[in-house]
Parts: sequence; structure tokens; C-alpha cells
Amino acid sequence: MKPAPSWPSLPPGGAPIAQPPRRAASQVALWWLMGVIGMLFALMLAAYVMRMSLGDWRPLPSINALWINTGVLAAACLVMQSSAWQARHGELRRSRRDWALAGGLALAFVIGQLWVWHDLTLRHFGVAGNPANSFFFLLTGLHALHLLGGGVAWACLASHRLTHAARARRLSLTAQYWHFLFLLWIVLFAAIVNLTPEIVQRLCGTAAVGP
Repeated sequence: MKPAPSWPSLPPGGAPIAQPPRRAASQVALWWLMGVIGMLFALMLAAYVMRMSLGDWRPLPSINALWINTGVLAAACLVMQSSAWQARHGELRRSRRDWALAGGLALAFVIGQLWVWHDLTLRHFGVAGNPANSFFFLLTGLHALHLLGGGVAWACLASHRLTHAARARRLSLTAQYWHFLFLLWIVLFAAIVNLTPEIVQRLCGTAAVGP
């Protein structure tokens, strides 16, 4: 007598029970990538806070252009999500239009960041001038670098060899990565704008340590 097969199992009604679909390898890989990047920036933010407690920390002046750049990046993510949604619903022309617009907005964000760095350098807040300056350039530069990596994924969607299903799937993954980078930027932006040595001292219950 042959053993009964383990799949498919049959419920009382006789119809096979569908197993839950396995996550695509690309989706799992994206989660791992975002987890690693998130941990990297978490460690850097921890170092940022600890270094701020030393007495030689001189906060940067107000940088209003960062608010504009934040709005541009938010718009890029929204338009990229629209492109992914349009692709899932078969609106190929609208999807391609939104895809191109999202790329332009992401590029505008990077250009805006470059302008901020250039402006700070002209105002004598260069990368080597103070620990606060160094951390600002490091954090924002690494974020821009990861966004450029997302731009590579965006550019790969220009290939005409992709099937509609493959394009829709890759658009969805790219949009998820961009959303992650936007949330990461919000955390960085909040830390840059709101954290001061006095706030850190109150939160940690420590006094500033001289150089």
C-alpha cells in the first residue's frame, strides 16, 4: 500500500487547500538590504549623539534648503508609487510618465543636496571645520549615495526587454526602496534640525565634556 501524499491536503469538502505563496527572493533580498542599511545608519546616529556631548561641538546654522529638498524627495516617492500602481493596473503610458518624473525629482534632490554642501563650504562650514560639520556631510552624503543606488535600479527599468509583469514587480521593489530612503531621510533630517548638545545632555543626564 502506497503512503498517502503530504500535498495537496484535502479538507472535508474535498477541495485542496492552497499553501500560502512564498515570498519572492527579490522581496526578501530587499528586506535584508533595508535592514542592513537601517542598522548602519542607526549606529552612525548613535555615534552622532555621543559625539555631540563633547564640548567642541559647534552646531551648524539653519539650512532652509533642506526643507525644500525634503519636499522634493517626498514628491519623488509619491510619483514613483503612482508609477508602480499604474503598472499593476495596466496603464503603461502613465506608468512610464510617472517613472520618468520620479527619476527627475530624485535627481533634483541630489542636486539640492550638492548645493547645500557647496553653500556650507562657501560659508566656512566645511567638512573638516568641526565635528558637527563632519557628521552632517557624512550622514547626508551616505544617504545621497544610497539614493543614487536606487537611481541605478530606476534606470534599469528603462529596458524594453522587460515583460509587463517583470516591470511591474521591479517598479514595486524600487518604490519600496525609495520609501525606505525617504523615511530614513526624515529621521536624519529630524536629528540634524532638532538635536542640540543641550537636548542630548538632558536626555542622557550628562554634562558636556571638554575637549
